Amino acid sequence: MTIDTRPRRHPYTARHNTYPSPGHSLKPATHEIARLDLAPAGPTGEVAPAVTTPAVSTDRELYVDPTSPWAFLAHLRLSAAADEGDEPSWAVVQRWTTVPFTGQRGPSPERDQLREELAAVRAAAQDGEELPDDIPAVLPNPRPVLAAYAEAVDLGVGPAVRDRLLRAYWLEGLDIGSPDVLRNILPPLIVGAATLCTGDPRREFGYLVSPQREPLTNQAYHQLKRWQERWTDLGQPGPLALVDSDGAVHTGVKALTT
Repeated sequence: MTIDTRPRRHPYTARHNTYPSPGHSLKPATHEIARLDLAPAGPTGEVAPAVTTPAVSTDRELYVDPTSPWAFLAHLRLSAAADEGDEPSWAVVQRWTTVPFTGQRGPSPERDQLREELAAVRAAAQDGEELPDDIPAVLPNPRPVLAAYAEAVDLGVGPAVRDRLLRAYWLEGLDIGSPDVLRNILPPLIVGAATLCTGDPRREFGYLVSPQREPLTNQAYHQLKRWQERWTDLGQPGPLALVDSDGAVHTGVKALTT
């Protein structure tokens, strides 16, 4: 039998996977430390998300290009329904694009198309739905945005991360296709002051996207693939499409009024 004579771990040392140096005393915490409630690993070794996702409607699915202004309008209008569990399930998809991984600045056909979409969205907006007057200076590559959202859904913080991504782009003009930007704006939504070390870089550091702008986990990668395949089977119906409980597909503003 091995006896461990090392001092009892303080929350700080547990968080950083270290032990206090000999002779150095860290006072034990005098209050309850919040811990991640991690469910036992399943047969595949997966661990349940630490945060419970708000209830969403399972019989309706909304397919959205998160870099389109339609995504921002959908978020503004449908977030109120989330409180009643009536918000459709979001599935993010990627339209064909020539925007490079580093983003695109300056005149381009994609920029002209996005301006046309913004004009249509502004025309469909209701009172209180504030939208920018023009598109941001940079067009982000959509892949990192999709990857971040898929990882957030797996962690149970999809709605919060979606809100931060859309507001960061459409209201603050940030390049949400940049892994560096994502690593600055998303960790506060995932990592708390009392979060302990779990070995998962998403939960420990709030990193949701690899330097190669891809998902970090197989779960998120395959979730993106499933969303994209279902959207393709529907005929790729634009940047915003709702599939209702009867299987009917509604696009554009009709997806928000059905």
